[in-house]
Amino acid sequence: GRRNTAGRIQQSVLQSEKYSIAGEEEEEEDEMGADGMEEAGEEEDDETKMNKMLDQAEGVEIMDIHQLKRAVLSLERKIAKNQEMRVKHADEPTRFLDSEVELYEDINKLQALATAPELYGEFVKLNAVQKLSELLDHENVDITLATIELMNELTDPDALGEMESEDCLKDLVNSLVENAFLELLAKNLARIDEGEDDGRQGIYNALSIIENLSELQPHALEAICDKTELVPWLFKRLRVKTFDQNKLYCSEIISILCQQNQENQKKIGSDGGMDNLLQLTSSWKKKDPKDSDESEMIQNLFDSICSCVMVPENLAAFVEGEGIELMVIMLQARKFAARCALKVLDYSLSRSNAACERFVNAAGLKTLFPGFLKPQSILANCNFKEAKGGAREDEEHVVSIISSLILRLGGDLHSRVLQKFVENGFEKLDKLIELHEKYYTLVESAADEEEKDEDEEDGYENMTAEERRYLARLDKGLFILQLVDTILAFLLTEDLPGIEKRIRMLLHQSDAGIEQVIKVMKEYHDNIGDESTGGEDALNMKEITGDLLDFLKEKQP
Repeated sequence: GRRNTAGRIQQSVLQSEKYSIAGEEEEEEDEMGADGMEEAGEEEDDETKMNKMLDQAEGVEIMDIHQLKRAVLSLERKIAKNQEMRVKHADEPTRFLDSEVELYEDINKLQALATAPELYGEFVKLNAVQKLSELLDHENVDITLATIELMNELTDPDALGEMESEDCLKDLVNSLVENAFLELLAKNLARIDEGEDDGRQGIYNALSIIENLSELQPHALEAICDKTELVPWLFKRLRVKTFDQNKLYCSEIISILCQQNQENQKKIGSDGGMDNLLQLTSSWKKKDPKDSDESEMIQNLFDSICSCVMVPENLAAFVEGEGIELMVIMLQARKFAARCALKVLDYSLSRSNAACERFVNAAGLKTLFPGFLKPQSILANCNFKEAKGGAREDEEHVVSIISSLILRLGGDLHSRVLQKFVENGFEKLDKLIELHEKYYTLVESAADEEEKDEDEEDGYENMTAEERRYLARLDKGLFILQLVDTILAFLLTEDLPGIEKRIRMLLHQSDAGIEQVIKVMKEYHDNIGDESTGGEDALNMKEITGDLLDFLKEKQP
């Protein structure tokens, strides 16, 4: 109610002016008798609670345009009055307390606008976004928090429903950008005290606004990442040792920003950003998360690294910062972070010759190949039960890493990778053929399943039958199969004792032959674009698969 609001605002005002007086709420609590306290603490039954909730729901009014205009006009007057009183009574905070409470209440009343998103365009025309942007810098942090809460309500995708694509929403987002709302939001994060419940909720609401806009209008986040101190603040907040929901949310926002575009990736990874991410993940190299929230935070941080290393400058910084060596240590520990490290290594090694060299020199081969033979061993020492499973994804990352090593390394390092398929009685080559058989069977069976499910699938109506079939085969493991057969093709080109004979024998035993590998490689080659990607270390896979295909055809009986 108004009395509680007044007490909170009063406390905030007086604290900001370095005054200390007893709040009215404490006196009222002292006056309550024992019977009153007991009565307030009585539990309500479920029916009573439900009735109250229904009463509250019925009390929510849907704002119309006339109410909106009155509310915005009232807000403007309250802002002007509060500014006037603050200037006039700068040394007497109690004199402008009432105007502060009235302003706070007017901001909260505007939350009703969330029930009528079709009025957002009119809200913008009334210049309300500019007023709210200015309030983010208000001397009283409670006014800032109320403004943040309001904008979180207005940008909530769930509340907007079908209005997401309408011009009114675009008008609101564009106005937020034009009035530097996001820049001011980021600027004011540092002055919010998370030691108080309101402050913690305020930070959560601020981060929620960023997430909301990432869903509604991703381009709006470009400015906040490039022109503000948001990224340094997020890194600083993530370095706080105590884990809570806001720390988890910060990791999620970093991950969201990294996924938006390359400019954000570049910004987050620059100025020591890659070192920050490595430091944040290094603490998990030999311990498991306590619960699903901590595990989600860890995955967000590793996913951010995966996104950032797609920028060549960030990848170079990651390699120079001994990121490859750290990931190998995590693989060796075989705790929860091992799976995340495997994904980072895949992203890094597939884009950098230097990363591949560092991996082999860091004893990466003897760490990786046990996981190739037994994917479940990757998390052998992990005690976090929810991490079990995911062997298919692990298998894909391991095979992709081996493929990158064979494609990118030369000289002695290249030979060391190849020898892995010869040692111990060709056990790793046998595993490679086993994977070929497994995924070839799965991929070929996908066509029949796709025909059965054709009428049940959503989102495929604009695709041709061939496109649907190709996607179905990808879901079954076509990409892993292509990587496996690329490795097989490369092994056949090398002068390794007994390797070709062993490959032919194993394929024959499974009623297959080189023809199967040729079939897979031809489809792989036909579906690869002509362009090369990956900066200076870019590989032209179209040319490479074409050469391998020509070689395999010569090997046909």
